[in-house]
Amino acid sequence: MSAEIFLVLISSYLLAGFLFALVFVVKGVDKIDDAAIGSSVGFRIIIFPGTMVLWPLLLTKWLKSSKTVHHD
Repeated sequence: MSAEIFLVLISSYLLAGFLFALVFVVKGVDKIDDAAIGSSVGFRIIIFPGTMVLWPLLLTKWLKSSKTVHHD
């Protein structure tokens, strides 16, 4: 029973990460990393798995970056 709970938790975490990564690689990565602006589809495919796993950290960075105003 505890193995089933563990698998449900891991599956839920990865599903949330998958959904977050879909949006993040299209819109969010440009907001937190200036070097990613205009990056290729290949780059975005490469970062997709890591985004799925690290989604809580990246979500926090994305939210913080949207609150700060950048002055050039």
